Amino acid sequence: MIHIDRIRMRLPAGFEHRATSIARLVGEQLAKRSVSQDVSLESVSIKPPEISFGMPDIEIANLIVQQLAANYGGRQR
Repeated sequence: MIHIDRIRMRLPAGFEHRATSIARLVGEQLAKRSVSQDVSLESVSIKPPEISFGMPDIEIANLIVQQLAANYGGRQR
């Protein structure tokens, strides 16, 4: 199981109204992943993905999840 206490995102100007949706989608996508062992990470930083205004929230969330999964070894179910 993956448990996140807090997520803080720095989005480009103009994306403020999309933050809640992107965070929710990140959670949903992480829920579809599994971990092979217990992992506890105090914090994780990822490099900002390159995004454009026309990019759907789910695509942005998937870019974030891919980087997060690389940090803890998560794999898609």
